[in-house]
Amino acid sequence: MSDLNLYRYYSRLETLGVGQEIKTTLQEVSEKLFTSTRHARSLLGQMQNEQWLTWSPKAGRNNRSTLLLHFSVDTLTERLAAERINQGKYEKALEILGNDQTKFGRLLKSTSGASMREGRLNIQLTYKRPFERIVPHQRHRSSERFFLRQVFSCLISSDAQGRLHPDLAHHWRYNPETLEWTFYLRPNLTFHNGSSIDSGTISALFNKLKSHKNYQAELAHLESVTAPNPLKVIFKLNKADMGFGGLLSGVKYGVQPVSQVNNAQTTDVIGSGCFEVIEHTEKRMVLQAFDQYYGCRVLADNVTVWIVSEDEPESKSSITSNGVICGHYISMPRSANNHSGQQTRTEDGSLFALYNANAKQPLNEAQRRYFTTLIQPELLLDALDQQNALFGIVPASNIFPQWQPVLRTYAQPVSFSQTVTIAGYDYTALKRCADAIKQCISSLKVEVEIHLYSFRELINKAQKGELEETLIVTNINLDDNRQASAFNNFYNNPVLHHCLGKHRQKWLLEQLEELRGQEALGDYLDKLEPVISPLVNEYWITPMFHHMQTLRFHGVLEDVALTNWGWPDIKSVWLAD
Repeated sequence: MSDLNLYRYYSRLETLGVGQEIKTTLQEVSEKLFTSTRHARSLLGQMQNEQWLTWSPKAGRNNRSTLLLHFSVDTLTERLAAERINQGKYEKALEILGNDQTKFGRLLKSTSGASMREGRLNIQLTYKRPFERIVPHQRHRSSERFFLRQVFSCLISSDAQGRLHPDLAHHWRYNPETLEWTFYLRPNLTFHNGSSIDSGTISALFNKLKSHKNYQAELAHLESVTAPNPLKVIFKLNKADMGFGGLLSGVKYGVQPVSQVNNAQTTDVIGSGCFEVIEHTEKRMVLQAFDQYYGCRVLADNVTVWIVSEDEPESKSSITSNGVICGHYISMPRSANNHSGQQTRTEDGSLFALYNANAKQPLNEAQRRYFTTLIQPELLLDALDQQNALFGIVPASNIFPQWQPVLRTYAQPVSFSQTVTIAGYDYTALKRCADAIKQCISSLKVEVEIHLYSFRELINKAQKGELEETLIVTNINLDDNRQASAFNNFYNNPVLHHCLGKHRQKWLLEQLEELRGQEALGDYLDKLEPVISPLVNEYWITPMFHHMQTLRFHGVLEDVALTNWGWPDIKSVWLAD
């Protein structure tokens, strides 16, 4: 008999009581089960084999047997559904749960991790929001950038120290006299759809990107891209750029078919990386290992990321299976310490506030100084604590944790006559920071409005010059190519540039142009500090917090690493058995 049919019989016994010994007879049990005593005896034996109950029969007409039910029907329902989830039978699990999406979401969280199914390694993870289309030419939040790295390969990669490494190109060189970067491609490269990748593909792609609004500033010095032979591509610049290779290592320069660089809304994408997207809906995204990937094939066969709303309550399930939770912001008390089975790192970046020079009612220097005094990180922490909204953060005194603190003097109170408006994108951490700022400035006795946009709306308003709020709360988090990623976060940042105003934006771009023309990629982070710190010192940028990215797991992922994006390194997940 299947466990589901057996479960239906078990549910008829629950009214007898769960977790306590019941004195009864086989006849009484058979009446509860609506079956014969012979069949009832067989059913009790099967249920005992499943460890759902303990049945201790006593012989004799007047002797009563002992029955102990181990699980409530709700608990057993979850156990059976969890087993189906572990088997990849998601629709059956949902059916067992009566199509209860909330219970299904909680079980997905509690059963996340790695498992073997029919000899194939599968990874199941959960995330709090649907993913946007995974294409390099759109601006993306951190989690989408993580998946860009899985689905697309670049010409070359660069590590945290700014060292270049082969990717689709196995060799490269820079000629500072002719200002040419030359890349030599691996032979027989293919996209996920089987079409070839050669120098003509690369040339067509970059000539298309040069005119794309998200690339025009960065590639303004790219004069031409040519393909002398199928495995050789030459990038001709009109300005010196020692870090151009690092630029091309960014996730936005993932190699894709030129026909894909459009505004299509379909979630179908053709990539060039170690995973391909085989399903992308509002409910889940499924990746599959790409067997024709040029490098070492990833260890996992499939990765399924389920979308489970963060508004759903934390799991109260009795299921104690292993679990992995992905996502940047995890609520925790102020005194919380890392528990066993957690891996935590301080992000390469910060949550910060920008004073908007183009606001409808911009703050003057004295107001910015006093405002900054009121929203010091420690005061924001207190406000978050009072609002029961703390998450894993540490106070920030500059944009990056490795930069020297910018120490600013306390300012004297000044008057505010204008309404203070705060903008940000719809990200839980930014919403919490905005609420904390509102509480911290309550002494100003001014009206405070908080406007939350989608990520793309905020970018578009900045690009169009329509972002008019007094203060913008936003964040920076570096990708794995830290040095080049840091540069790009300041060079091509519409929100930052809009808030600085034309004069300071022009100064910033001049400084960055000089940096990339004279400095090696590995020095970018150090050389950026004296460029950006003055903006903090002059009260245009106010760092708030560095986030503590946390991956929680319980022995299910072998030697898992936490990436810059706050996700486990799914390329390297494996099981010993």
